[in-house]
Amino acid sequence: VLCVDTTKQWYQRRVRGVLKALFPTPSAMKLLSCLLTVMLTVPALSELKIVSTPDGKTGPPPCALTCTGVSRYNAGEGWLRSDSEAGKNIDISACGFASEPVVTAVLSGEICPAAYIYERSVEKTKFQVYAAGDATVSQMMNNRCDVYWTATGYTC
Repeated sequence: VLCVDTTKQWYQRRVRGVLKALFPTPSAMKLLSCLLTVMLTVPALSELKIVSTPDGKTGPPPCALTCTGVSRYNAGEGWLRSDSEAGKNIDISACGFASEPVVTAVLSGEICPAAYIYERSVEKTKFQVYAAGDATVSQMMNNRCDVYWTATGYTC
């Protein structure tokens, strides 16, 4: 029994040493853990089902697509003044939607307000997002408010 325990302990020390050499920090190990989880989980979650759309029309399941991105605060035209609100035009043409997708967006930066999407602005290639409240364009730019968006729709 002593020999088995010693061999087991030697093996455990050896594995820890190899892992520490490959991943010297806990954050590197966490990153590997996250990557492995994603790599093993994504194939099982690859089916996308769209239950409903604003116009009530659904397409064939193989054509369903979720497309996501980040529009940096200073990308393209940046934040613009629209009437009394700060707004931003978001290009989603790279997604290749065949019709208007369902879009959600949030703002992330130093101090950013909530966001909303003007329903009539959503097209298959673009949409407009607005800062809720009385945020100004300069506040949105100074606070580096990026738009994190997700669009779900059909490509055929």
